Amino acid sequence: MQRQQQIEELKALMDLVDRKTTAMTDSVMEIDVKEYHDPAQFQREKIELFRNYPQFVGPSCMIAKAGDYCAFDDTGIPILIVRHTDGALRAFVNICSHRGAPLNECDSGTAKKGRLFSCPYHGWSYDLDGALVGVPFGKEGFDSIDRSTLGLKPLQVEEKDGMIFVMPNPELRFDIDEVLGGIGERLSGFGFKDHYYLGAKKVFTDFSWKLNMDTFHEYYHFEFLHPETIAQMAYSNLGTYHQYGRNHSMGSAVLQINELKDIPEEQWQPRKYSSYVNYIFPNTVIFVVEDHFQTWRVYPISPDRSVVYHSMFLPEEPKDPAQRQQYEDYFQMINDVAVAEDYTLVDKIHRGINAGIDRKVLVGRNEPGVQNMHRQLHEVLGKN
Repeated sequence: MQRQQQIEELKALMDLVDRKTTAMTDSVMEIDVKEYHDPAQFQREKIELFRNYPQFVGPSCMIAKAGDYCAFDDTGIPILIVRHTDGALRAFVNICSHRGAPLNECDSGTAKKGRLFSCPYHGWSYDLDGALVGVPFGKEGFDSIDRSTLGLKPLQVEEKDGMIFVMPNPELRFDIDEVLGGIGERLSGFGFKDHYYLGAKKVFTDFSWKLNMDTFHEYYHFEFLHPETIAQMAYSNLGTYHQYGRNHSMGSAVLQINELKDIPEEQWQPRKYSSYVNYIFPNTVIFVVEDHFQTWRVYPISPDRSVVYHSMFLPEEPKDPAQRQQYEDYFQMINDVAVAEDYTLVDKIHRGINAGIDRKVLVGRNEPGVQNMHRQLHEVLGKN
């Protein structure tokens, strides 16, 4: 969002405050409780949403320089993405052609000498194009192989509007514009290309990935679940909603937003008075606040277990160890609040979901983000 767009968003939020309402859908949505734990549906989700659908990897600044890489295997296919010396990205199946070991298991890092990946099992080496360039004891032990056919299997990777996407299935292709649905223009100006990657926290949760994602898409719960934390800073049950293909963006207002009525518009500081939850289908939330942004990527492990990668991005690298520690402490606090307040309650919801009671989960008109996520899941999975 550019400045004028942010100002218009502030005006929309102030209007909602004045009218004591929020963005609304046309009707209440009903979701069969079985959708959260049915093993057959879970297997379809693993394939259609995480193997055969392009995945958001992170902002461009996460893989900023030549030789920088990101690796993960949460889709079921080990993936390695690297920034080439030509500035473009390359992506590969992260499986060594020898015995199948991953070349790198760290979430992120830099290639050896900025240009090589070496298998930790037997030392087979690959360059940034994925070509096999080194085989220890190769002349004697592997005299019959054709190295030109044993490079890493490529994957489609696309970078646009400061966002990186990869297709896990090497047999499939995707259209980046269709995947973005126009949300890139909405997210412009938030620093996806030039922020500093502070790091990521990995949290395992003992409930469905969809229950995990549901918590991000509405402001209805602030007053009740976060009375001493978020509700002390932002309005509960109040927000804008904007649809972008399968994705959406929601704006939230801080409690002091009406101060702007006494400040000339040219002096407004939009991000001081608003924050944004941006959903990238199917499993990512980009949370933009006043001075930084965070990403939350959720992956399924089983019908009753999921993993969350929570990452933080700062406008610039901390200037010294003391400042870095301040940011690290803040990062940990945000993570702790999510675990202590959101995840503790969702774990109890999970028990009710799995109680064997045939019922519907209700999603209100004032929860358009939750409705959209499930509507898009239904469309991709072929449900009515």
